Amino acid sequence: MRFLTLVIAGLLVSQFASALCEFENGTISNPDDPLCRDTQLVYTENDDSGDNIALGYPPPIPVDTLTAVDGFRTYSSLFAQHQDLMLTRDTVGGSVVGQTQLDRDIWAYSIGDVDNLTNDGRPEGAVIINGGIHAREWQSPEVLTEIFEQLVERSDDAHIGQYLRDNLNVVLLPVINIDGFIQTQTFPTRATADERQPRDGRMRRKNLRNPSGGVVDNQLDTTDDSFFGVDLNRNSVHGYGLNGGSSANPISLIYRGTAHSSESEILALQAATGLGPADRLRLGIDVHSFSSVYFTPRTGNTRRDAITLGLATRMRAVTNFKYRYSPGPIGSTGIGSLDNYYAFEFQIPSYTLEIEPLNGGQDYGGTGASHSGFVLPDSEITRVRDEIAATLLLGFYRQSGPPHVTAVHITNLARDEVVYAAQWVADGVGRRLEVTTDRAIVPSDDHRIYIAFNKPMRWYDANGNLSNYAGQSSTAGQLELNEPDGLFGISLQLAPNPDWLDVPGGPPDGYLNYRGDAFTRDMPLSQMGLTVGEPKSVALQIELTDIAEMALDADPSTPVDWQNGHWTGYEDSMLAGGDTGGADCTFIVFLADDANATAPPKVAECQAGAPPPLPPPPPPPQPAGGGGGGSGLWLLPLMLLAARRR
Repeated sequence: MRFLTLVIAGLLVSQFASALCEFENGTISNPDDPLCRDTQLVYTENDDSGDNIALGYPPPIPVDTLTAVDGFRTYSSLFAQHQDLMLTRDTVGGSVVGQTQLDRDIWAYSIGDVDNLTNDGRPEGAVIINGGIHAREWQSPEVLTEIFEQLVERSDDAHIGQYLRDNLNVVLLPVINIDGFIQTQTFPTRATADERQPRDGRMRRKNLRNPSGGVVDNQLDTTDDSFFGVDLNRNSVHGYGLNGGSSANPISLIYRGTAHSSESEILALQAATGLGPADRLRLGIDVHSFSSVYFTPRTGNTRRDAITLGLATRMRAVTNFKYRYSPGPIGSTGIGSLDNYYAFEFQIPSYTLEIEPLNGGQDYGGTGASHSGFVLPDSEITRVRDEIAATLLLGFYRQSGPPHVTAVHITNLARDEVVYAAQWVADGVGRRLEVTTDRAIVPSDDHRIYIAFNKPMRWYDANGNLSNYAGQSSTAGQLELNEPDGLFGISLQLAPNPDWLDVPGGPPDGYLNYRGDAFTRDMPLSQMGLTVGEPKSVALQIELTDIAEMALDADPSTPVDWQNGHWTGYEDSMLAGGDTGGADCTFIVFLADDANATAPPKVAECQAGAPPPLPPPPPPPQPAGGGGGGSGLWLLPLMLLAARRR
């Protein structure tokens, strides 16, 4: 946890009048006093006598198991699971990126395909997420392991997991402060010093650096060095020693070390960014507990800061906004924390994600004992793992890049023939639109359109049903056929859902690469009674958002990438670059009364000022004893819109 305020010593003294440690500026000031130094605290469920601290629920005891349980796993079990995934799955790579103070290997893992290229052969983006930088925050390694497991389990799901495998490199460091983490698990019910600021054992925060040389011992019965160690989340270069967020006092919980990057654990994290590689990173998250908040720096790069806010909004929505958002001062260099490092070193969205609880153990019916927020009950961790893994999955999906249309096919149903077929194909540094069929769309005939995208655009729940991703809204899309002179316009609302395809095969009725990356929609044009006279060039104006509410890249010819804190090649409906996207009007077809007509010059474009499609009318009441009807209701918005545009 950031511990920005640590403790307010005067207030705490009034609450713990019998405490024998003394405080100055939030730090224990008498560490050599045996009455403070040698105090042994014991966490219990209900016994609050003496130096016991009653939590109101059983203190978690880590267990040896590779699989997730309703509780916490030992470090050795977590590590064994990570290694097993690396050794048995071809989608996982791993390497030792450094050592701890006790020379334990720090591992970083990469999850994705082996070529580090997207589906159309371009360098993938990357994200990095780390956990366990503060030893006592057991929620963090559990959450990192859960997202690790889910990415692997979903890698062949023909949906979001496989999409991420193919198009994003996810770098995970499940535990950085391994020495400290093992120390807390060795003494899961014991701590030292003072209930207001418990130190070693279960409540160790820092690594095991001893400023006099060597390391802190792994015993609690010799407590003279239990106050030492470096707060690894104050040891990074950006903001090191600044803004009152750290201390030069080795006794302090936020002791920053002798120099930035002095700690081997921080050097390991820096080395891990190279697995992205570093110039491909688009997101960095440092997972902590507790207080249910996204802390984030604002670098002063306005586009980067806006994207950071938007991404956090979508991720917070997954858990119904029970997590708060706390941006730092604009342009502040920070306090030497890892979110500062990710933000200023790479100009990417970055967060210190503080997992629940918000207040402490009382959130789960506990006593609310001091620091009980670090001791999440066994009964809560399964839910927390699942919620945060779902949050991270959405964040990775969004930062993989915006959606774009990849292919369009139109079939004349009356003649049972394809009249238009086009797809974007890689062409050097860009893409070109390859049109293989371009015949007249005859308005007296009914048609069916097939549109495919580069990523799954809709979510399927555990039962295989179309659904919104948690907290997200798959908003109504819009498909318009716009004639450039505005003589007519045809609008099809893509709501509540068109016919999204969940079987493979490609056009005309199978998804392209992933379930939900393509849909079909009938176009019963014959019901309009429309004649066009001379052949008319028409733009297919396609507006849609993806699972995470990200709009289309309006010009797929310039592939989207990330640079200097923002998207590049991401155009809106008027083909202006930015970070919002818009409607795609790059597929140009033509309407003609004669099926054998020659195509006119292709000059259509998006109609920025076109009126939006009218909402579909409510269904009429069913006649008593009669069958259903209403098959022509879709046509009313089309006819009204056509009339308004004449």
